[in-house]
Amino acid sequence: MLYRVWKDEDELAGRLALQQCLALPMEWVEATDDLLLQAAGLKARFPISVVDAWIAAAALRLDAVLVHKDPEFETLPVKQEQLPLKPPGEFG
Repeated sequence: MLYRVWKDEDELAGRLALQQCLALPMEWVEATDDLLLQAAGLKARFPISVVDAWIAAAALRLDAVLVHKDPEFETLPVKQEQLPLKPPGEFG
């Protein structure tokens, strides 16, 4: 999130977005050896990016529902809810 806002706007906006995110009442998932092993297993078995493997592994570890717009997640054995995709050519 920090990277995306910084890239699209500027560093100050990125840092502000990070602070706003840190203020939200949510549970942060730390990288652990178990999470690494689960992410590596997903990456080895499914055609997903490394980052998506970490996200899916975190959802599995927490027994959470993964809410997304990324078709890469569709084949993963994780509870999920896919948001509607934007029409081709629409960015934002």
